[in-house]
Amino acid sequence: VALPIEFCLTVFVSLLTIKTPYFPFKMSYFYGSGGGQRQPKWNYQTNLDPNLLATVRDEMLRKEEEYRKEQQRIEAEQKKLTSYLTQLQAMVRDLPGTYKNKFTYDVLSGIATCLLDGTVFEIVKGLEDIQQLTERNLLNKRMKLVNLQKAQRMQMAKKHKDAIQQCEQRPHNLPLVEASNTQEKKALEEKLEAEVLQVDQKVVLELDQIVCDQQATLQRAGVPMFSITNNPNEVRLQMYILDFIQRMEHTPS
Repeated sequence: VALPIEFCLTVFVSLLTIKTPYFPFKMSYFYGSGGGQRQPKWNYQTNLDPNLLATVRDEMLRKEEEYRKEQQRIEAEQKKLTSYLTQLQAMVRDLPGTYKNKFTYDVLSGIATCLLDGTVFEIVKGLEDIQQLTERNLLNKRMKLVNLQKAQRMQMAKKHKDAIQQCEQRPHNLPLVEASNTQEKKALEEKLEAEVLQVDQKVVLELDQIVCDQQATLQRAGVPMFSITNNPNEVRLQMYILDFIQRMEHTPS
């Protein structure tokens, strides 16, 4: 594996700055024939500590190993990026044309890149768990209200039935009792309907807040096309991206 030039220069400079008892290169001169011109001659004489040489060698090996591992990491990351991008392109082909055109190469590349370290997969899984837990709690609250209203209706029906039976001995009271029962039943239904509407409105508000929290979290995580919005088309695009991520989480890269 070839070492980066920066490291080679670093080792070279470190060798030049080593303090030794005397300069390791000794210059000698000789006079050649003709004119007495003096020519320099270099004789290399090593005077490096063997321990120092071993240290430098170990450092070079360590740097080489680090460089090799970094290259392997980069290659593996590039392979994963290519795999993610290929999967995303295949998924986008199944979308309606209106939304398909929104997923440009740059957008898909951005989605694939943000998935590389696995953090976004964990974030999406956590958001999904929170949403499911919240939805179960909201459903339980609504079912509790529905069951309570069912009991109130049964109680009123029994009361009305008893009132009508008492009219067998007083038939002339039957029209008044029936009118009273009808009015009382109508009032109860209006009351129960208002209660259900109030609960449903709270459910919608809580679900809207969950969506906003999800949008903000994924925007901070760097997922393309995520921002806080209630635009139906933009929300639909975000839903497609979440679907892509969930499907890719269970697909080998």
